Amino acid sequence: MSRSPLPPARRADRLRQLPLQQVARQLGYRRDPRNRQRWKRAGSVLSIRGQRFFDHCADRGGGGAIDLVLHARPCSFLQALRFLDSLALQPSACDPPPSGRTDDQPVLPPVCRACWPPVLRHLVRRRRLDPRLLQRTRRQGLLWADPRRNAVFLCRDRHGRPTGAEIAGTRPDLRGRTFKGLAKGTRKRRGGFWLAPPRPRRPACLLLTESAIDALSARLLPLHRPPAAWIASTAGIASRIPAWLPAFPPQAVFCGYDADPPGERAAAALRERHPGIRRLRPPGAKDWNALLLQRGG
Repeated sequence: MSRSPLPPARRADRLRQLPLQQVARQLGYRRDPRNRQRWKRAGSVLSIRGQRFFDHCADRGGGGAIDLVLHARPCSFLQALRFLDSLALQPSACDPPPSGRTDDQPVLPPVCRACWPPVLRHLVRRRRLDPRLLQRTRRQGLLWADPRRNAVFLCRDRHGRPTGAEIAGTRPDLRGRTFKGLAKGTRKRRGGFWLAPPRPRRPACLLLTESAIDALSARLLPLHRPPAAWIASTAGIASRIPAWLPAFPPQAVFCGYDADPPGERAAAALRERHPGIRRLRPPGAKDWNALLLQRGG
């Protein structure tokens, strides 16, 4: 007796998890010998990190094998599924297989290219972040805008595999507050938003911050962080080292939590459990972005 076909939703889930590098090869891309995360074909240059891709020529990206096929071929959604079915590939080992439980895996917000300009303006004007750093982070596939004009910061494990996302709103509510949260299925113990120095190697030191925006702000304040530091967000305060961070492993860890009572308490608890951690406060400011604002970007 033959097996019954998968329900359409399960079939799409399975195909979406196919390894992007193998799918890219079937779409005519070839790996750049000078950069193993970059793939090229005529008129297109992709950066592939885990299950996310970004086309530097088209200035757009997406997530999953279905999105990649729709981006690379003039076809419909159903035609993309048929194409992926024909490849006879197995779902990527980097991501959990479809299980019917959406809380087992992150659900990353979709990329909205049209929403990027207002999100960029907010991050530059309101947060004083350097537009060159933001554009570079976006080209790396670590930052994008979603359809709600939120800034989405990709969370990854030590090897660059997506584990979720931090979401920062750009439109204030009636009280002047903006939304902060995590993408559905994000697990902070698996990964976080992090930035490597320009010439990455084994981390000499790692600076922990409370948010992705603080991590970007600290990158722009070289006098107030260790030189050549890797900077990682813990997406809030954590009184224990998140399980994914020891995989780096850094020679020294600095706790750069906010200089407010919750941040001080969490930093003290962190240092009590891990005595080798050193405290690093943004001088004269509550957090790293506040310090950047004081300094005028």
